[in-house]
Amino acid sequence: MNQIVLFGDSLTEFSHHTDNKGWGAALQNLYVRKLDVLNRGFAGYNTEQGKLLLSHILPKKNHSIKSPKIYLLTIFFGANDAAIPPSNHFVPLDKYKENLKQLIKTVKDSDSPYYSPDTRILLISPPPLYEEDWEKYQKLIDRKIPRRLENTAKYAQTCVDLATELNIPVLNAWKLFMDKVTSSTENNHALSEFFVDGLHLSDLGNETLFHGLLDTIRMNWPELDPENLKSITPSWEDLVYNDPKWIMAQ
Repeated sequence: MNQIVLFGDSLTEFSHHTDNKGWGAALQNLYVRKLDVLNRGFAGYNTEQGKLLLSHILPKKNHSIKSPKIYLLTIFFGANDAAIPPSNHFVPLDKYKENLKQLIKTVKDSDSPYYSPDTRILLISPPPLYEEDWEKYQKLIDRKIPRRLENTAKYAQTCVDLATELNIPVLNAWKLFMDKVTSSTENNHALSEFFVDGLHLSDLGNETLFHGLLDTIRMNWPELDPENLKSITPSWEDLVYNDPKWIMAQ
């Protein structure tokens, strides 16, 4: 079965946690029997490690064994890159931008061994964080990875600007969350509500990201709207039960 690959850090790895209504699990549920949704998230990783990993995730273009097609690759890094030095997670802003470019080139450069012209790429910017809860959590686990809201904002904007520069669709997760925080309607939320620890997504955070992602897919690639995709197998109502070979002929 052909695939959607979710590539990123812990915000992707944890996206299949059903106890927090993970956005990846919700996406997988929508594409059942249509596309496989593969979680390739790596907690604690940044774009430096991401560059090394991507070639181990993608099939080579001249691979002798026929591989499933990757219809969509989401690239969701920046939360760790934006950590404050001397954290090992930190990647300078200009390097972060270059690393994102390299990840995209791995798929879209015709000279790349992993060139895949039919793979659609969606960048996802890092969302905001809630510093107070993150600092409390760090004390609780006796660890210190300092993060600042205003610094993460720079990485989010760089991701969005790069997508515009390269004409690649982007989900601006920063704006998605902050618009709900600053909304003057009765549906506005406190920033802390989107996270379980100030960084990783809560039920509300996952639901917000999921709906933003689905809207972005539908807007940019209507052919990938789950409602527009056929199931790889017929409905049970259409089965010819006395002919087991019939199902494979469909």
